[in-house]
Amino acid sequence: MKIELPNSWEGVTIEQFQALQKILAENGDEYATNVAIISIMSGVPVDEIETYSLKTYAKCMRTLSFLSEQLLGQVQKVVEFGGLRYNVITDVYKLNGGQYITLMHLMKDPDKVIDQLNEIMAVFLVPKKKTWWGWKKQPYDSEKHKEVAEAMLQAPMTIVQPLSAFFLSSYLMSAKHILEFSVRKAEKIKKQAERKLRRLKQNTDG
Repeated sequence: MKIELPNSWEGVTIEQFQALQKILAENGDEYATNVAIISIMSGVPVDEIETYSLKTYAKCMRTLSFLSEQLLGQVQKVVEFGGLRYNVITDVYKLNGGQYITLMHLMKDPDKVIDQLNEIMAVFLVPKKKTWWGWKKQPYDSEKHKEVAEAMLQAPMTIVQPLSAFFLSSYLMSAKHILEFSVRKAEKIKKQAERKLRRLKQNTDG
């Protein structure tokens, strides 16, 4: 059974991170939660993942164990993804009035910050324009904010982290404990299944 999963935070997008946050916030059945996480990170439908063997399930959870590790990224002045380049504003004091007002509005409700993470990043990442002479710096355009926010859904979390560490820290602290437990539980289930299969084989052989 072939399934493609990221093996580091670099391979996780804002869109996936937002979906992950919603799943973890539900505090549902552990197996169902893990299957949903695998689905989010792979793009494979939940009903298909539910047909996987426990061995494959445990292997997927091992691959995704990085989700319980600290999310780190480096501050960059220019980033590129999705075929576009963006100037990165790393100092909130360099935002113009329109950007600052938008940012304050988006961060007004702490409970909605992660849900609006792509919109927040659209304040800090300003698209550059591709010309015959290369990529040209452009001013922030409030009329294109929604369009840029949509593109931000595909931004790698390692680009996002340096700009948003102050409001991601509390989420990552709780997610770390949840995901570490999930990985350990997956390994335990796999070992129990293997022991049962060995006993069944011995009984059959006898």
